[in-house]
Amino acid sequence: MNQPFLHKANSLGLWGDGDEVEMVEAIEQAFSIRFEKAEAEQLVTMGQLFDLVKAKIGKLGAETIAGAVLWTELVKHARDAGADPRRTVDRNTTFFSRSAE
Repeated sequence: MNQPFLHKANSLGLWGDGDEVEMVEAIEQAFSIRFEKAEAEQLVTMGQLFDLVKAKIGKLGAETIAGAVLWTELVKHARDAGADPRRTVDRNTTFFSRSAE
């Protein structure tokens, strides 16, 4: 029997009810970029999101936005989307986790 979404220590704690979509849309708007649907569907971790945003903003944008500043902005958008502010966020942090334990 499948259990509902469970928080894991390395997840943002988003429940899969659209919060992650709102987060990605807010990031697209903030950085004036667009993700292809297939790209967005493949995102699982904050590290993947960071790498994709960095690639989308390109070399010029990457020179303008330092990695630490970009990371801080991504974490802010995750928190705005409903991520638990008490959780530590690193590159391996997932948006949410499904578990049938």
